[in-house]
Amino acid sequence: MSDIKRLFTSFLLIFLLFGVSQSAIAEDKFAIAADGAQVTDGIAGLAGIAPYFHIYDINGNPIEVYANPHLDLEFGTGPAAATSLADLGVTVLVAQRVPGPKMHDVLNERNIRLVRRIGTVQDVVDELKE
Repeated sequence: MSDIKRLFTSFLLIFLLFGVSQSAIAEDKFAIAADGAQVTDGIAGLAGIAPYFHIYDINGNPIEVYANPHLDLEFGTGPAAATSLADLGVTVLVAQRVPGPKMHDVLNERNIRLVRRIGTVQDVVDELKE
């Protein structure tokens, strides 16, 4: 009975933290905007110009570390990064913040939820594994 209670508590925590419905939980892919390629690196201050995106499934299992290919753009980096993440199947973006309204617009249009966090990539992974 204790395992069932723990599982229920974990799902409830995920629901409260990320505002997702129970039906969406199994499908979610999380992209964590990061300052580096290691899990010990910090969550990037601005998602659009993050050098890397660490992509995980809902259980905290790593899928890939995606290098942001849009950093050399003079403008439009945020919307381009959001589009690329959507094309990878990301449904939740974890970042401190996004650079502007255009990136917000793309996130909304592509049904990517924004979760604001500070800390390290590992901090978010630990939350997913709880």
